[in-house]
Amino acid sequence: MRCLQVKRAEMVEVTNSDMWVGDLEAGGGKVAATDEPPATMGPALAASVVMGLIFGAVMDLGKVTNPIVIREQFIFQRFIMFKMFLSAAGTSAFCFAVLSKTAPRKFEAAREAFFPGLVQKGFLSVVIGPVLLGAGMALAGACPGMVLIQCGGGVTSGPVTLAGGFLGAIVFAFVQPYLVGVMGVCKIEKHKAEDFKILSKVPFFYLAMGVCAACFAIIAIFEVYFPWNSGAPGDVVRKEWKQWAWTAELPWFAEPWVNTLPPALMGLGVGFNQIPCVLFCADSIGSSTAYMTLSSQWLGLNKAAQEKMAHWEGYRVGVGNWWQAVYVLAAVLGAFISSWSTGTFNVAKPVKEWEAFLGGFIMIFGSRFGSGCTSGHGLSGMGLLAVKSIVAVPFMFAGGIVTGFIYQAVDPAGYTGFAYTHQGE
Repeated sequence: MRCLQVKRAEMVEVTNSDMWVGDLEAGGGKVAATDEPPATMGPALAASVVMGLIFGAVMDLGKVTNPIVIREQFIFQRFIMFKMFLSAAGTSAFCFAVLSKTAPRKFEAAREAFFPGLVQKGFLSVVIGPVLLGAGMALAGACPGMVLIQCGGGVTSGPVTLAGGFLGAIVFAFVQPYLVGVMGVCKIEKHKAEDFKILSKVPFFYLAMGVCAACFAIIAIFEVYFPWNSGAPGDVVRKEWKQWAWTAELPWFAEPWVNTLPPALMGLGVGFNQIPCVLFCADSIGSSTAYMTLSSQWLGLNKAAQEKMAHWEGYRVGVGNWWQAVYVLAAVLGAFISSWSTGTFNVAKPVKEWEAFLGGFIMIFGSRFGSGCTSGHGLSGMGLLAVKSIVAVPFMFAGGIVTGFIYQAVDPAGYTGFAYTHQGE
């Protein structure tokens, strides 16, 4: 009934009816359907180290990885995460637009490498997966990429969230064959924005530039009403704990332009990582695939397990897998250097251990089910105008918002109050 087809580093399960049952995604050993030579290991890993250091440093300096910042984003009491996300997404779109003109072959290779893991995913998959991802983010106060920054920045719940995430990846790898049918429900036939007739004659460059402009226009509006430096030491406005009200943006320990920089500015650093990723890795940035790569290494000791778990084995080797693993590991070091040098290491208050572990499990399982995380879908997918990513992102935020509002309503002290003392953060 089932056979294996192997092409280069790619392993994809197929059936006699040629039904797709794999789940390879951006990275993953895929080979783009272009004549552009594939990425080579040395330059790709070197670029990954640099990208990871930048990613870790700018995320730490933006203070977006503080668990309370993430939790309060979902109940609209802070907008640091939202601004940084939009900045990174808009910058990603800008970079892709420029690369589509200046390095078209490399850009097309990277863009085509993004889609194989999503082609056969249905609407149900890119709704349920992101909803789970968002719920896990609200619970853990982290996301697949941010948790590495928390580990580097000394947030004590970070390693617990990371452990839960690895368990989520392992469990998904074991149950993936039984979820194939569900993941393919409600197919979305159109994959790129240009596949829609109304946009078919608009060049990618202009569509991506439009996404960039929209992202930064929204940031500008939010900055007017929710200034990034509100709540700074000496400011007449201080961040206070109120169950349903925005009071300020910055954490209590944040000093603008000293140990904290504008989230919109730091988002540029994340987004510009797309340039070396395309040029040297023939891919676009993401984080959750690294969990599959690192957790699959034991398969190298068991040939029978490799054959039985071809889906998981597909993440074990190859530049398309390892560049992302190196990228997230380097981010830990980048965050450590940033937090230690600015005196913010081990300052942010952690969430409870059970919240961290369960949240980590849910968000990684969800990201694998939906073939993307906040970086893969939110930054790369939106910038590449992938239809399923554009669908996934709102549901990711919806999952976090619903979880956050329910938790805050039931136990406000547990969801946000834990980070405050005597009405001051």
